[in-house]
Amino acid sequence: MKKIASLLGFVIAILLSLALASFSVEAADYPTKPVTFICPMAAGGEGDLHIRAFASSAEKILGQPVVVINKTGAAGMIGLQVCANASPDGYTLALSSNVFLLPIEWEIANGRKPLTTLDDFISVGAFGQGLFVIAVPYESPWKTLADLIQAGKAKPGQYVFASGGINHPSHIAVEMLMKVAGVKFRHVPYTGGAPAVAALVGKHADFGAMSFTAAFPLAQGNKVRILAVTSPTRYKASPETPTLKELGIDYEWLTLSVIWAPQKTPKPVLEKFEEVVKKVTEDKSFVKTLEKPGSDVVFKSSDEVNKFMKNERERFTKLFQQLAEEEKTKK
Repeated sequence: MKKIASLLGFVIAILLSLALASFSVEAADYPTKPVTFICPMAAGGEGDLHIRAFASSAEKILGQPVVVINKTGAAGMIGLQVCANASPDGYTLALSSNVFLLPIEWEIANGRKPLTTLDDFISVGAFGQGLFVIAVPYESPWKTLADLIQAGKAKPGQYVFASGGINHPSHIAVEMLMKVAGVKFRHVPYTGGAPAVAALVGKHADFGAMSFTAAFPLAQGNKVRILAVTSPTRYKASPETPTLKELGIDYEWLTLSVIWAPQKTPKPVLEKFEEVVKKVTEDKSFVKTLEKPGSDVVFKSSDEVNKFMKNERERFTKLFQQLAEEEKTKK
């Protein structure tokens, strides 16, 4: 009996060694077939344009086609769920940013189980970052953020801000502003970022938050006036615009474009793709494509992304718990 157990242990050890050796070869050769990127955002949007630019540069480095598939719905959760459920072999990845935490943390704060969570993924690095702005219609009497805050405090809940929907980034950006500044505005959600921007330009809303990419051409065309940016320092594309912190509002918010892989993706594959992310951010063509609409190209390692996301998660958890309690008191 002992001999059989010993022989069985020997066979298992051999099989494990062969499996590890096979995996080592596969990781070294990765990729040997096309890589698929899941984009949880609609085709033609900012995130879609970013990932397609990334894919174009990455496939030159990888020597394999990189295919982008749009899977939208449930505030990005549908596409991310597809990635989370994919085989963890490095051939199905996803693009998303820290804003994908918003619907997750809102569901958790309300005692519901989200379709997917941050724990279903492992980051492979980040390649770009963006920021939000606080803007008013160009003809608005408010010339500065101080004007807006003063008006809001004088008449709480009277002035309207437009957003792309409940817990859309444009909604949360203003919620955080209100919490820090101690002011109350009335929220009017629209069915997406574009309708919210249209409402602002059409003066159906008093102000709103939007991405710098969306706001900058409108500001140049005298359609909106940018009062402040959410970045920690002044933005190079609009150096005359102050930051919230400069104006006494202790709050900043950047978006980070992150490549995600399903949990349990082998570490050698992750490390190899992280190098690809770094090389893409050094591609002049890629840099030109992203910076043209107003995004910054930055490389952040997986460890840096994880630290950033941990801080974001803590911030959003606290905010949504407060918002959920406020909603309960209204009922």
